[in-house]
Amino acid sequence: MTIDRAHHGRRYGIAQYRYPLSYVLAGMTLDLRSAAGDAMRWDFTGPDRVTLTRGEHSEVSVYECLPVAEDIYLVSFEIAPLFAVVDLVRGRVLEVDVAADAETAYAIEGALDPGAAPIEATDDMTGTSVSWILGDGRDLRFDYVSANESRQSWSPRHDRVHDLPARYYTLAEGLYVVVARTAAPPGIDLPQGLNRLVMVQDFRKVVLGGVAVSAVFNERVLFSGYGTFRDAS
Repeated sequence: MTIDRAHHGRRYGIAQYRYPLSYVLAGMTLDLRSAAGDAMRWDFTGPDRVTLTRGEHSEVSVYECLPVAEDIYLVSFEIAPLFAVVDLVRGRVLEVDVAADAETAYAIEGALDPGAAPIEATDDMTGTSVSWILGDGRDLRFDYVSANESRQSWSPRHDRVHDLPARYYTLAEGLYVVVARTAAPPGIDLPQGLNRLVMVQDFRKVVLGGVAVSAVFNERVLFSGYGTFRDAS
């Protein structure tokens, strides 16, 4: 038998290694409250529909739920470039509003682990460099330059290196959320127009789940992968 190399997966692009979607949130209602007292409710009414309520305003959105660690999920809301990291272990949520360029931490009412550390900005990874492998011959090289800066290049043009803003948050020991700008010059594997990254990176297993999104056109690609450490450039 000869393997047909036309079916070796490259047509999936940076989503080739993406984990299967999860439907664990279907049927759940999450009541969320921030440290500032802001409240909202997310009713996951089905495997791909959620009602988002803030105050008197409610809207329905399609959503996708990507598992990124044990009982931790990256949720992509189609209605806007809006994402959330839902930590069911510690009863916390980090909402990432790409359009507003803002992140907000919430507690899940009735589920917050009182012993859990808050979601906070971190510089733990400063000086680290990882090549995140997302598919066959497709990777993102990511240097953690400082608490608010990254250095990135995408395959196959690793000669095109960009210094870009980034923010890093601690979920748990060795588990981080990365929110970064990115660049998609012609000739690289990142689809054109996608200019933001939201990633959950597990440095214990060196794996990640994330999304590349356009802050303007609200297009997005969910991805997963594994990492290999590099000498920082």
